[in-house]
Amino acid sequence: MLNFFDILFGKKDSATLVYTGKSPAVIDTTTLATAKTHAIVGSIETNIHNTKYSDLVAWAKAHEFEIAQTALNDTANMPKHHLMLRPACKGGCFAHGPGCFGNMLPGEEVYVLGDTHGDFESMVAILDTILETAKYKGVEEPIVYMLGDILDRNTETCMIESVFILAILQKALPEQFAQYNKIRLGIVKGDHDIGLSYNAMSTTNKFSTAVKPADYCDWLNDRLAKNSYKETYTYIGRAWIRLMAECPSAAFLADSGTLLSHGGVPRVDLQQRMTSGEPYVMQSKEVAQDFEWCRMVDAKNKLLNRSSKTSEVGFQEFESFNALMGGKIRKFIFGHQHPAKGFMRFDKNYAGYDVICISSFRKDDTLGGPTIPYFCKIDKNDVNVYSMCPAKYIIRLEERSTTTPPAAAKPVAPVAKPTVAPTYAAGAHATK
Repeated sequence: MLNFFDILFGKKDSATLVYTGKSPAVIDTTTLATAKTHAIVGSIETNIHNTKYSDLVAWAKAHEFEIAQTALNDTANMPKHHLMLRPACKGGCFAHGPGCFGNMLPGEEVYVLGDTHGDFESMVAILDTILETAKYKGVEEPIVYMLGDILDRNTETCMIESVFILAILQKALPEQFAQYNKIRLGIVKGDHDIGLSYNAMSTTNKFSTAVKPADYCDWLNDRLAKNSYKETYTYIGRAWIRLMAECPSAAFLADSGTLLSHGGVPRVDLQQRMTSGEPYVMQSKEVAQDFEWCRMVDAKNKLLNRSSKTSEVGFQEFESFNALMGGKIRKFIFGHQHPAKGFMRFDKNYAGYDVICISSFRKDDTLGGPTIPYFCKIDKNDVNVYSMCPAKYIIRLEERSTTTPPAAAKPVAPVAKPTVAPTYAAGAHATK
């Protein structure tokens, strides 16, 4: 009996994958190399057993106040990871706080989830698959990044998912779920995560949000309306707001040249401010907004539009931002856009880069679905895209599987310091 992981990681030559009790799934030998990049490595059904999943949900519901109160009030139990990125321009860093790892070792693989939007079942299935894969490769504590939009679209499971994440960060899960405590979890926040707010001085004593759908906010306010112990029932929402305040809007993994954000990159007007010598631009709310809200497009350039937070960013602005970063970005992974197929590669105008949009929740038909959840594995050279198959024991190759594997990304020549701001925009300033 052949083991799927043996073949996936190159320890068997056969192209036939066999699962216990099921018919073999066959992959043509000419596409085996691509299969290592695009094969489905798990399924929701096989990684979520009814008893285990129901026990985990029951535990999260029973301990939500305890976990949220600790996260809200006991800062000693919250992680203090720091990844300091200093770009090749004047200013500070944009990746710091819980969710970034100063203790990352060179060459460590990083797993990345896109939007989960309260699809707790899919998130746990992906984490199970990651833990199983990491254990097979001898990695006890895998690094997992989430690309924001953890809230909304699945009302009650948003609460369970947020409690679960807070418990992982505090290493507070009980013995029967202790494997999740091993995960080194990083978060870059999205628009739905930072949209939630709470004003304790308000006479309405309610949560509010800047985004829609606002299922999580509505659920919190519904609980407040039905319970007299309102202070206690604010713990979970306030703990999430506090965590998001500490998480970065973007992170850069220097060893693999990977930029992670929920949305896009800073637009040209902010890039001009960086090159003008204005201090601390990278720490500004405007830059955070572009990382959290902007949408990337596979086009050369889009007109600057500040009338909407969700403006579009084209290749030229990505390339000029990379120049500000010293040409170090080779991979860019983001969410936010809910691609119709669950993941999308930007190939037309991003030759030489891995630019990938992923989604890690199961969408319904109202969002262009249904789709299955995807996640990525990043190492020094490659980005491997995996998806969770909704049916048992099925292996399917992605659309590239019948073609020649994509060529390796061409490295971007390092740029010590940008000499001019992007020339295609009016009013560009020379670097001081």
